[in-house]
Amino acid sequence: TELAASVASFTWLILAWIFERRPTFVGLLTGAIAGLATITPAAGFVSPASAVLIGFLAGGTCYLAVWYRKKMNWDDALDVWGVHGIGGVLGIILLGIVANTAFNPAGTDGLLLGGAKFFGLQVLAVVLVAVWAFVFTYGMLWLINKITFVRVAKGVEEEGLDQILHGELAYEEMAD
Repeated sequence: TELAASVASFTWLILAWIFERRPTFVGLLTGAIAGLATITPAAGFVSPASAVLIGFLAGGTCYLAVWYRKKMNWDDALDVWGVHGIGGVLGIILLGIVANTAFNPAGTDGLLLGGAKFFGLQVLAVVLVAVWAFVFTYGMLWLINKITFVRVAKGVEEEGLDQILHGELAYEEMAD
């Protein structure tokens, strides 16, 4: 777990240095969380070398997912989709590739060690969970929107929810 988080945070910093010309502390922490989210399905079932690989891929893939989210101007202030969503999907699939019974005899081997069926089950699990999450979330948002609006008007959002809804600024020093 620590290896994946460390390598992912370092990878994120390197990518930020290359593409943004300045790594940030928030980037370091986001990279570490990406590594943690990605290794979670595989922790206890992979070798330390595989954990390093997972961390490297987590840092790069999640960095690109967050970059894409920003490019598409999607509303995801905490980058949950890019870090936890994409990282989790990547971790489940990588578990299906690099799982190793030498590190956990109660587990199973991944694709690299002949576990094609296990890999297929991991991919199927990702597809089923993605479909379930989409359908459930869409249904819940539809239902909530029947009771109260899910989104506020654009002008309210631009002026600030704290000011419009509560009559005060939560962070006055940032108002100007």
